[in-house]
Amino acid sequence: MRYDLNDIKYYTIQSQKIKARITNYGCTLLNLFVTDSNGNEKDVVLGYENIEDYFNNPPCFGSCVLPCANRIANAKFTLNGKEYTLDKNDGENDLHSGNEPLHKRLWEFKSSDDYSVTFSISSKNGDMGFPGNRDYTLTYKIHDNRLCIEYTCVSDADTLFNPTNHSYFNLLGHDSGEIYNHELTINASTFTPSDEHSICHGDITDVKGTPMDFTTPTKIGERINEEYDQLIWGNGYDHNYILNGNSSIPAATLTAPDNSLTLNIYTTAPCLQLYSGNYLSSNDIGKDGHHYSPRSGVALETQFAPNAINVDRFIKPILNKGEQGYSCSIYEFI
Repeated sequence: MRYDLNDIKYYTIQSQKIKARITNYGCTLLNLFVTDSNGNEKDVVLGYENIEDYFNNPPCFGSCVLPCANRIANAKFTLNGKEYTLDKNDGENDLHSGNEPLHKRLWEFKSSDDYSVTFSISSKNGDMGFPGNRDYTLTYKIHDNRLCIEYTCVSDADTLFNPTNHSYFNLLGHDSGEIYNHELTINASTFTPSDEHSICHGDITDVKGTPMDFTTPTKIGERINEEYDQLIWGNGYDHNYILNGNSSIPAATLTAPDNSLTLNIYTTAPCLQLYSGNYLSSNDIGKDGHHYSPRSGVALETQFAPNAINVDRFIKPILNKGEQGYSCSIYEFI
């Protein structure tokens, strides 16, 4: 979906430590400048130079994905006895809410100051295949060394609400190459294995003794090429972890190879998807004309488990009629 460039606006919020540049097109995070321990400012999220490139944006650079992140098997689900059909935009499956999700639409600007900006958008019953007339708000806030993204939704019918931000991080700078030597910790003792089509069917597996174990700081590239079915099928990491459940403890911690910068992620969501940028390519021409390559950034997507609505064993991302859905993720840089 394309828009008149005159209708696309840009907003900057900042503290002494971090500065975020955001657009009303999809509430996309375009830039995230962070000052490291050496006093150097660098943009730590991958993205495009020109806004027009975000109209397509297959990698979902910086996208705030709504209403439902990740995959839904066979692009359908049943809620309250009724079957709903979605777009098949990932083989036979629905990925990140289909062909015209909310991260590819213009949002309405609501308010801003030096430290925050809020947008809203409405979605009619049946839009993207999901039930309910829905009203969403999305707020970016900065406080000192923290960027917070808050999502809300109210619907007049039971619906799904599973938001995430799909930024790719490289703590040495967006144009600094592969993230193999970044150290990652994930506060999760289990993950949900997926099939060859990246669909989860209800299995929950202990990470201990597998290449999926990030319970202690581990370089992303240390085991990424092991002969392990999950890594072979995913061409690397593209997997959901069930968080151990304490939102006051980082869901994930990412540290730059030179220890100049660390990112802690806190979230109210029950899970986190680790995606090691396996399908990025030199065709993804980013900021300043930089050609990205596979695994030049890592996405750490806070979420419900993929296909959760179709799996009784998983916590389902159901928002009840008339209730306010709320999700918050915090990105802390130290």
